[in-house]
Amino acid sequence: MNVTDRIEQAPACQVINLTEAEKDIYTGAGWKLARFVDGQLVGFFDPMETECQDDAQAMVAEATENATAWLASLEGEAWLVMCSSYQLCEPWRVTLTDASALARMARVFGEQLSDF
Repeated sequence: MNVTDRIEQAPACQVINLTEAEKDIYTGAGWKLARFVDGQLVGFFDPMETECQDDAQAMVAEATENATAWLASLEGEAWLVMCSSYQLCEPWRVTLTDASALARMARVFGEQLSDF
């Protein structure tokens, strides 16, 4: 199964609905990188796990560096998603060779961490 085959159009945006087994992996709402192997969710990178710092820009840079390292060691596919309930909303494929996807990831992580 491919991740793209799981993407559905909901009323507000595209979503990936989690299976019962994947719900055990779900860790709460927010922007995250979701890791899929053979179309199945196997884990997340959560930028909110970045150590809190007084300098928001340094915190965003650290989260982005950690996400890039996570992507480099990745087996399977990574997708930038907004986790909401048991849906992964607005899925966007992220690879180390796609500059626009990396920029999008950095932007949404920056916005999320700045609100923290």
